[in-house]
Amino acid sequence: MGLATEREVRETTQTVQFATLTEALVKLAAPETIIAGSCSGCFALGQAGLLDGRVATTTWWLAPLLKTMYPRVRLNSRDIVVEDGPLVTAGAAFSHIDLLLHLIERFAGFAVAEDCRRFMMADSRPSQLPYLSVATLLSAAPDLQQAELFLRRNIRRQVSIAELAAACGMSPRTFSRHLQRVTAMTPTAFVQTLRVTEAIRLLRTRGLTADEIAARVGYADATALRRAMRKRTGRTLDSFREEQYP
Repeated sequence: MGLATEREVRETTQTVQFATLTEALVKLAAPETIIAGSCSGCFALGQAGLLDGRVATTTWWLAPLLKTMYPRVRLNSRDIVVEDGPLVTAGAAFSHIDLLLHLIERFAGFAVAEDCRRFMMADSRPSQLPYLSVATLLSAAPDLQQAELFLRRNIRRQVSIAELAAACGMSPRTFSRHLQRVTAMTPTAFVQTLRVTEAIRLLRTRGLTADEIAARVGYADATALRRAMRKRTGRTLDSFREEQYP
């Protein structure tokens, strides 16, 4: 669909063409029919009711909007490709390549998919997290930007939800609710995401050891950092060392 902003998505969902598309998806939907979508195309799946009760993803910066518009989706904005029964969804822009490779593996097997991956020089990318910008997610919520600034200034130590809320001039409950609405993340996930993305940046730019990076982003040691990295990205810390991200 090629939509990049919340305004574009909302305007498109009101068009006749979008209604025609969603009607077609409703007719196609069946337990034995695989339906896939990526990026803003996932909103058509939501409008057709295909995301209800399903685990799904979309591009990371539109994930909060997807959850707002289709609250019954079980959102997983971390992974690049998510499969739930006959529904397969993927993240932003070039993730359609990851989606197609996933479908090739499903229908033709791992060997064929691996050959396609090699010919296309497409590395395996299970997580969207290295590409995520917390600042972009918070760009429309200046009050929450204070929580990001506070956390970055105190990233070497443990920070409580109460402290983040106070930085925004909110109660912890109001802060948690507002953060969830804007970012589709809990406060804990928000903190972990910022710490992990900063760890990836340091890994690629500073030549630091894992223990040094862990200390700089608020983890007790390299083991704790590696555990958080695996949980948030599905990958090891060292796998990010040589990769290039925007």
